[in-house]
Amino acid sequence: MKSKMKGNQAPDGRALALGAVRAAIAAADPCKLVRRAVSRKGKILQVCGLRKDISSFDRILVVGGGKASGAMAEELEKIVPVSEGAVAILQGTASRFKTKNIALLEAGHPRPDEGSVRAAERIMQLARSAGPSDLVFCLISGGGSALLSLPAPGISVDEKADLALALMTRGANINELNAVRRHFSLIKGGGLARALSGAGRTYSLIISDVVGNDLASIASGPTAADPSTFADAANVLRKYKLWEEGKWHNARAILEAGLRGKREETLKRMPALVHGLPGGLHNFIIGSNSTAVLAACRYLSARKVEVRAITEVAGEARAVGPKLAALLAKGDSFCAGGETTVTVKGKGRGGRNQELALSAALKIAGKTVVLVSAGTDGIDGSSPAAGAIVDGETLGRAKKMKLDARAYLNDNDSNSFFKKLGDEILTGPTGTNVNDIMIGLALGQPKSKPRNR
Repeated sequence: MKSKMKGNQAPDGRALALGAVRAAIAAADPCKLVRRAVSRKGKILQVCGLRKDISSFDRILVVGGGKASGAMAEELEKIVPVSEGAVAILQGTASRFKTKNIALLEAGHPRPDEGSVRAAERIMQLARSAGPSDLVFCLISGGGSALLSLPAPGISVDEKADLALALMTRGANINELNAVRRHFSLIKGGGLARALSGAGRTYSLIISDVVGNDLASIASGPTAADPSTFADAANVLRKYKLWEEGKWHNARAILEAGLRGKREETLKRMPALVHGLPGGLHNFIIGSNSTAVLAACRYLSARKVEVRAITEVAGEARAVGPKLAALLAKGDSFCAGGETTVTVKGKGRGGRNQELALSAALKIAGKTVVLVSAGTDGIDGSSPAAGAIVDGETLGRAKKMKLDARAYLNDNDSNSFFKKLGDEILTGPTGTNVNDIMIGLALGQPKSKPRNR
């Protein structure tokens, strides 16, 4: 993790905040999470408390996808005798992992590509091959929506990607985005669960990157029942003024067919209930944003720093930043987690974490406080940074360099601002993804006294 330390205000606070972010990312390490969830003694397998004799299975298969799936696959092979498998991973990362029988299929992210389609096709083929004497592990994590892309007939992978981008730039949240994605896909919205309906037993190990850990939203829910409908997806397009735009006619045609009952809805009941399978499919969340937040709290607590944990942070990044700054102004230190959104109106380069940090910097000038906001996956929006760090001197340093912080914020150009200051946080892809982490330390700020009632 790289961030140049400039200025002399609260240097220990900056180091502590960055250390807490490192601790949060380390706690969400996929290998550690898999080892905690899965163990084996001889033929007895234990998965999240469920015991099973694996000698009753002919094959153990592995499928899945996401930013953490490569590391998850490598670790799982060390525990169970995998017969065959295939998982979709980030383009250019296959050399980081060593697997024997699990194919690592590189695919596009954040924009899905033909590699995403090929990976999804191979994974679905392997899933459909699973029979009553097969045990299957599904490895699902954030990023799976792009890495596993199998468009429904009538729409191309590029059209789907363009539509998702249009929704994101207009401020759609992850739940709205995934409601749309699921209804244009054969693998999302329980599509993979349907393909696995013939398997004797399936364990889906999931690392959540979704606020609230909604199974249907993590990687767009390939192994989960979907509560949303074609009508919900259509309403999202209407809300963000895309329904009437002519360029989305293929998407609209699919949704209209679904509204008329001419397209099959996404999975509404789990296959175990539909087909009466003896083993069925079990979804387990083995890591989430809370894993990271609590680890950051423990790190700071061990260093005698009193903090409060805040979970499920959401909303517009530029609105959340000032709210967190207000807590710091009151003397409240915190470890927070969640995922904000950005409505892109400018032409700059940045991401939700850097936009949050920049908006907070405008409110903490002159105060002895530090705030870090970073993506646990090491990626923030359209920039190479994971996030940024700010303190009470950030604005003053910017003015000396003739940098107008508010102008950069208005142009959605937070990365350019922090790059010039040397305060962008660079980690590279971390191999995990459990939303964002925000560390705020008010080490030199007097804590406000509660009012008498």
